[in-house]
Amino acid sequence: MTPLTIKLGATAGAHAASLAVLVERATPGWVVVHGGGLEVADWSRRLGIEPTTVDGLRVTDPVTLEIAIAVLRGLVNARLVAAFVAAGVPAIGLGGADGDLLGAERFDPRLGEVGRVTRVNGGLLAALAADGQVPIVAPIARGAGSELLNVNADEVAGAIAAERGGRLILLTDVPGVLRDGMPVASLSADEASAMLADESASGGMRPKLRAAIAAAGAGCDVTIVNGTDPAAVNAALDGTKTGTSVTAASAARIG
Repeated sequence: MTPLTIKLGATAGAHAASLAVLVERATPGWVVVHGGGLEVADWSRRLGIEPTTVDGLRVTDPVTLEIAIAVLRGLVNARLVAAFVAAGVPAIGLGGADGDLLGAERFDPRLGEVGRVTRVNGGLLAALAADGQVPIVAPIARGAGSELLNVNADEVAGAIAAERGGRLILLTDVPGVLRDGMPVASLSADEASAMLADESASGGMRPKLRAAIAAAGAGCDVTIVNGTDPAAVNAALDGTKTGTSVTAASAARIG
């Protein structure tokens, strides 16, 4: 069975019809990585902290880190696990410290308590798949010693897919990667890198492209697709052409 890593964004996670597709079709061999930035931002504002971002990534001071851990590893993860389990899927919730799943290091002082994944415990994921479990992963990783770091969920999914191989599906709230307002059917890793460099990719699409480049470079089939459209989600799961595919092949062309 081909490994499948899915990044479930906050928008798709809140979209009942799309979540229902994933819950219905989930099978051992899947790993689901979730975000939850909208809920983290909401809880931050409740506590008087206005969220800010740099290069599409959330700036995380020590207080915001505590909020992110509580919301992502607690509230969001528990809700998603409950949705899968209620449908009979043997799902298990994990953060990066659980089973030493994700190791990370700080990489940009402007971001504070934010990490980039440096290590994935592929053996743990393989053992869970062999046991029939479907991991639902919150994007909190272990840094040096016992410190915890906030990590962008797209980049977590890209790192996990690169470790496992197979396929990566990144769910978003647009029809795929947009260029000049139009969907792009396919990108090579070089073309995706160029969109990052010339800033034609902005906001939350930037970490998605970085994740896609990492996974494609490791040999994965990568699709960026509208997670609010159940038909598009089903098509991506079937391997039908939809959204934007990202490949390592330099021969790919924008179209």
